This record gives sequence, C-alpha cells and structure tokens, in this order.
Amino acid sequence: MLDIIRKISALLSKRERRQLYLLAIAILGIGLLQMTSLVSIMPFLSVASNPSTIESNTALRWTYEFFGFTSTNQFLFVLGLVVLAMLLISNASIATVTWLRLRYVWMRNYTLSRRLLHSYLHRPYSFFLGRNSADLSKNILSEIQQVIAGLLMPGLQVLASVIIALLIVAMLLVIDPLLAVLIAAATGGIYGAVYMLSKGYLAQIGKKYVLANEARYQSATEVLRGIKEVKLLGKEDVFLKQYAASSERLAVYQANSGAIASIPRYALEVITFGTILSATLYLLITRGTLQEAIPVLGLYVFAGYRLMPAFSQIFSGVTAVRFNTAALNNLYDELVSANDAPTTGENSTHKQHREDRLLLKQTLELHEATFYYPGTSKPALERVSLTIDANTTIGLVGKTGSGKTTTVDILLGLLVPQTGTLLVDKVDIYNGWMRAWQNNLGYVPQFIYLSDDTVAGNIAFGVPKENIDNEAVQRAASIAHIHDFIETELPQNYDTYVGEQGVRLSGGERQRIGIARALYHNPGVLVLDEATSSLDNQTERSVMDAIYGLSHQKTIIIISHRSTTVEACDRIYFFEGGQIVERRDQASLT
Repeated sequence: MLDIIRKISALLSKRERRQLYLLAIAILGIGLLQMTSLVSIMPFLSVASNPSTIESNTALRWTYEFFGFTSTNQFLFVLGLVVLAMLLISNASIATVTWLRLRYVWMRNYTLSRRLLHSYLHRPYSFFLGRNSADLSKNILSEIQQVIAGLLMPGLQVLASVIIALLIVAMLLVIDPLLAVLIAAATGGIYGAVYMLSKGYLAQIGKKYVLANEARYQSATEVLRGIKEVKLLGKEDVFLKQYAASSERLAVYQANSGAIASIPRYALEVITFGTILSATLYLLITRGTLQEAIPVLGLYVFAGYRLMPAFSQIFSGVTAVRFNTAALNNLYDELVSANDAPTTGENSTHKQHREDRLLLKQTLELHEATFYYPGTSKPALERVSLTIDANTTIGLVGKTGSGKTTTVDILLGLLVPQTGTLLVDKVDIYNGWMRAWQNNLGYVPQFIYLSDDTVAGNIAFGVPKENIDNEAVQRAASIAHIHDFIETELPQNYDTYVGEQGVRLSGGERQRIGIARALYHNPGVLVLDEATSSLDNQTERSVMDAIYGLSHQKTIIIISHRSTTVEACDRIYFFEGGQIVERRDQASLT
C-alpha cells in the first residue's frame, strides 16, 4: 500500500499534492462533524426515555438552568432541534466535500492525460518506432481513466471512510469499550477475511485486465484503419472475433472484481441484525433496565448506521485499488520512470538558441554517421558521409532498406546517429540548434497524414485557424499543382473538409496537399521522401517540373528508388546496404 501511495504521489504535481492534503483535512473535519452529530443524540434520547436525567446529569442540569427552560417538553424540543441541526450541517458538509473530492479526482483525469500526451509528444522520434499507436492511445484515453475511477477515487473514499470509522469507533470506545470492540470486530472482521483471501486473485486479474484492454484497443484501431482492405477481403467477422475475445475477457475480469467487492455486504446484514440483538441483551445486563439502556443503544444504532456504509466503502475501495494497481504501475512507468531515464542525442535537453531559423547558406555536412535502430545488431547506416551545397538539388537513390530514408531522418533531426556529426555551415545542430534547424525544413513523406479538417487547415497544418495565411496556402497549392483542382472541383474550395485521412481525395490529391503543406512556411530546405510515388506519370512530371523550378532558390533533397525521378538533380548519391556506394555529379550525368 505504501508503494501505491508513493506512485500516486509521484504522478501528482506539487500543487496537486497540496490540494490533496487540504482535501484530507476537509475529510477529517467531516469525520469530526459526524462524530459530534452522533454524540448529540445521546442527551436527546436520555431525556426522552427518562426526564429525571436532567436533574441527575450535571451538564444537562446546567444547560437547562442557564438557558432558562421552564418545562421538560420545551427542553426536549430544543434538544431535538439541536440534533436535527447537527445532522443537517453534517450532511451538507458531506455533500460539499464529496463534490470537492469528485472535482479533484476528475480534474486529475484531465491533467494526467494531458501530461502523458505531452510526455509522448516530446519523446524522440525513435521512441515511436517501437511502440504501437493503439497502445499509446489506450494509455491516454483509457488507462488514466481506469487509474482515476478505479484507484484514486476509491482511494480517497477509503481515506474518508477510514477517518469516519476510526472517529466513530473511538467515540464508542469512550462510551463502552467492550461493546465497541465487539461491534468493530464483528463488522470489520468479515471484510478483512474476504480481502485477505481475495487480494492475490485481485492483483492477478488486474494485470490480465491491462493486457486485455490493450488487445481490445489494438484490435479496434487496426480494423478501422484498414477498413478498405477488410471490406474488400470480406474479413469483417475475423476481426470482430479478435476484438470480441479480448473484450469478453475484460468484461469477465470487471465482473469478478465487482462481485468480490459486494459479497461481504450481504453477510453484513445478518451480522448487523445479530449485533443489535446482542448489544441490546448486553446493555440490559450491564445497565439493568431498558430505560437506562435506550440512550446507549440508540447511539449504537445510529453509529452502526454510519459504520455500515463506511466499512462497505473501505472494503470496496481497497478491492478496487488492488484490482487497478497494475494500471497504476503501467501509468507510473509511462509517465514517471521513463522521464527519469537519462536523455541523450535527439532527446537532449540542451538549451535551444533563440534564432527562429538556422539558415543553410553554404554547406550541409553529414560526417561518418553510423546508426542502429533499437534492438538491432546490424547498422542501418555505417560511416556515411555526404555534403550538400546550399541551393542545390540532391537525389538519394536506393532500394528499400538501403539506408536512404534513415539518412534523411538524420538530416531532418528526427534520428541521431550513435556516431557522427551533422553540421549546417559548420554549426553542430546537436548543440542546441535542433529546433532552429527544423524550422527551416519542409518535408513531404511517402504517405501523407491528413486530419479531418479543411484543405486550408491541412496545408497550414498545426497553424490555428485564425492565424492561417490564405495567400501562403494558395501559393503553396499552386506550386504543388493542386490549386486549380481545389478551386474548380471541390464544393467549398479551400474550406472543403477532406474527411479522416483524406478519404474523400485520391492518392495523388492527398500527395499534392502534402507537398503544398511542406511549402506553406517557405522553407529553405525541401525534402521529398518518395513524394511522387503515388502520382501518375503525367502528374508526377508536372509536380517535379514545379519542384525543379525551385532549383537554386532552395536546397532540395529528393529520395527515390527510381533514378529517372532524380535525373535532373545536381548530384545523386546511390545507397546500398547502409552505405553510399556511388556519387554522380551533374557534369557526369550530361
């Protein structure tokens, strides 16, 4: 349990921990109020059952005389009003603190999910090469909610119930120690026994729940992403069966956990009735008459009314915490442990220089770069060196796996070689210049990601709608040879929504929007990674003519597995087996 508290504390910020401490103080105050409201019942019951108690009890007699009461009924009526007022204040305070507790808990769902997404977005590109996006989405959207609803919320409920139960039991100990111990043992013993028997099983199915939830998310995400192929091949039922298997396991684990949490409640009803009978007999024996026993018995009945839900909430909360510990461990590893790891290279925390852009004015040099992908023993690149002069057009050619894309990812600053340097006009970009260098890059990947936004929103990707420069959008679209299509074929021109992943556009149209996106910010260096592979020959020629029209105005790097695509480049590097095997300059090509 201490490890759980430590991990929850590590997930919270200083401000959130301070708020939690204040909430705990408020919960303690609620416990004291509940105890006070229970204590106020005894004088009322004492006077109601035996009016002569006013004379025999020093406190009651002083109160009666100080406030000038003239009759027992008048005094009893006021005592009743006091009990009612205490009950109203106690319940109103409980409602207020419950609202504060719920607000605190669900705000943590917001802050932790935002914090985890922030952590993912600021991880190095290599982190995403070995992770499934469905798993990451599950952690942000489901795992955190499970920790919040299944661990933090019941944990705070346990804290509140423990405080209330301890204060009530402490009060009963003062009234009658033996009876208080017997009642606490009878009501709490069954919960403790069931928990000790089930805690191992709860931890086991909690771990299985996390794995089943991960499989469920992955199945749903993958089938929806590949819906075109699924429909074409008629494999709907196959993928449905995959999803159903993990989803069914998830439901079983949730049901079993809930059943364990509710089992003791039914036994407690029998125990409570037996405890009331036993307490009545005990008080008759010790107090002598029913009249003397009624005030204490009434207090214990009301105390039992408060203790029953407290013990039930403690047990159900503890079982929920135990069940969801695996989800907490997963979240802790993602958000805390990973951030504690030392950072190097692309994840470096070097201070960034203030310049918005690091312009390429002379040469871009990659020197002796060797790169291994995580978990591999063979280098994807081995001692690769190349030089790119400013405002020239360079081609990188090679088969799949030859190393050309890895080289470009290094040039883009997405990957950092284990050995070697990347220099822009003799400036080492790894020495705080990474962001400034990337601000001067335009990149067109082979597969264009389009959000479910307007055409203009996709070209000005990441720019708030109110800040989009429409002239820059149209200029970039014109260079990419898609402006006329947008103006004449789309119903709302640049305000037309393209659908998820650009489903309403053809592959060539999506690709040209990607090229326009790369040109929107007018970068000094333009990188095209198989950017025309999905275009027909005529469109490819027109787009490449437009790209080559920028030659000697921008530095252009073109990746292709076909040498014909880059035949007009000033220099071409040929890759094979992670190395440059040949370099051809324009003079030797003509």
